Amino acid sequence: MAREATSGFADFGQLELSAEPRAAWNNSPVNARNQVSEGPWYGLYRTISSVNDALIAIDSGLVVVDAQRTSRTHAVGKFMQGISHQYLAFYFDSAVVTDEKLALDTITKPNFVAYPAVSKAAVAQLDSAIAIANRGPDFSLPLDGWLFQGMTRAQFVRLANSFAAKALAQTPRSRAERAAVDWTEVIRRVDAGIQTDFAPVAQPDILWDDWKRLLARLRTVIPSDFGRPSNWVLGPADSSQGFVNYVATPVANRVAFQMRTKDRRIQAAGGPAVAGTYVGYYSANIFAVSRGTYRYSHYFFRRFGTGTTWQTGPQPAVTVTEMNLLKAEALIRLNRAAEAVPLINLSRVSQGQLPPLTVDGPTDEPGCVPRKQNGACGSLWDALRYEKGIEGLGVDGVTAFLDARGWQTLPENTLIHLPIPGRELGVLQRTLYSYGGPGGQGSAPAPDPERCPVALARCP
Repeated sequence: MAREATSGFADFGQLELSAEPRAAWNNSPVNARNQVSEGPWYGLYRTISSVNDALIAIDSGLVVVDAQRTSRTHAVGKFMQGISHQYLAFYFDSAVVTDEKLALDTITKPNFVAYPAVSKAAVAQLDSAIAIANRGPDFSLPLDGWLFQGMTRAQFVRLANSFAAKALAQTPRSRAERAAVDWTEVIRRVDAGIQTDFAPVAQPDILWDDWKRLLARLRTVIPSDFGRPSNWVLGPADSSQGFVNYVATPVANRVAFQMRTKDRRIQAAGGPAVAGTYVGYYSANIFAVSRGTYRYSHYFFRRFGTGTTWQTGPQPAVTVTEMNLLKAEALIRLNRAAEAVPLINLSRVSQGQLPPLTVDGPTDEPGCVPRKQNGACGSLWDALRYEKGIEGLGVDGVTAFLDARGWQTLPENTLIHLPIPGRELGVLQRTLYSYGGPGGQGSAPAPDPERCPVALARCP
């Protein structure tokens, strides 16, 4: 939906949700793709329910071996409770907030609250996890189990702060809501957050990252044979007219193109067909023409997920780079753009091998990265969004969407959040409803990608 990845396959609703022009989401419980909403809804509530059981037991006096392990269990339980509600707030228009204090046997009617209240409750639960960890006996988390990454108590507290920063910044559904975020608090959370990537260690058949697997999948000779990096996330780095022409072409007539770029994440120094460190070029496309050539991309993903790496080794989920760029956005919005520049340059220079930018944006020269959709050299704001896109590619399957709705870059009429699943509405005997589509409720406005939140050079 955010044009981060593209595919011509129908799996998990991606075909209908990414079709252009956009249509309303079919929220019927008999829709063959109902797992789009039912999967996260029931999966997150299963997690919350299990965690609440453990927290109720602790509140009732259960000792988990000793005081240290009881404190650890309590803190991690509140953390899981918090991020589960956080993702309910990210995905859905409303949800029921529940914790270990809620007496389920007294409820006659679920109390659904809108996503801002769900997000606020999530942050409060994360703060509770932080408080429990800080006041109890010292502990550490082992590599196996728990969060699948070994960490000290201090590192656990930092992780909770990073998730809280994401909750504050990524819950908004519109440009106006994102502008109204307490960006000073986001900076505080980022500064108190992770100093190394949160990258759970995968184990075959126990923990794996299916998003990375699907983006990099190679079953025979064709790389990224399930989904591919989209022209929209890579295109701003193109120094030819390929992306400019692509954007200017009517949707139904768009076709894939080969880029030329100085960004070494996309293209090595040897030429446009030589793979970069994150993606590479492949001439063949395997998606059906009947499903739209605008879905075609000549680029395959290779940074994560190749071979069996998606089920072995660390799987980056929340990165220091993401936190740096989130802080950079906060600084720009607070009219402290000069302080954002070195944070954007960290990955831009080291990973992209691009010239450092200034507060005026990239140096205006042939091959400028990124460029605007009309081919002009981009602004600092364009550079931030481009960097967030290419560095986040393949890390998870939702951050690009969360950012796009707050930046007003979603394609027009994309749904801005999911409705309560049709199956749940049926159980509650509530009216079926949905979002997205022309003139529909909960549809994204026309994109306005290059308008900056504050006055910057090269901004309209």
